[in-house]
Amino acid sequence: MSEQPQEKFVERIDAVFLPVKNLQESLVWYQDTFGFDLRWKKERMCGLSIAPNCGFHLVEISDFQPIDTYTPFNYVVKDVEKVRQLLIEKNVTVSNVRNGEPKRFDVTDINGNMISVIEL
Repeated sequence: MSEQPQEKFVERIDAVFLPVKNLQESLVWYQDTFGFDLRWKKERMCGLSIAPNCGFHLVEISDFQPIDTYTPFNYVVKDVEKVRQLLIEKNVTVSNVRNGEPKRFDVTDINGNMISVIEL
């Protein structure tokens, strides 16, 4: 292995693809729950708008298995307690808030996928 620093040529992650069992049901759930706008939709996948230069995509998988043993990514919010309460009012399954850095909790989506919500 070379001791010289490797040139970094990747600028950022463009998109995250989350597997789902039913694209249309999942799309409605993410729009109703988080207010994400639809950017585009195809037969098996769609792109949702969260923020500039932040792609979040749902992809329908025929042999779907939920990601329920870890959280593959985090949503960043300004106030974890407020967002958690809003999600509870929408009957979304959430964990307790875990203090520490960063302050966070987990959400379970309509498919059983876990996603972390963190305060930064």
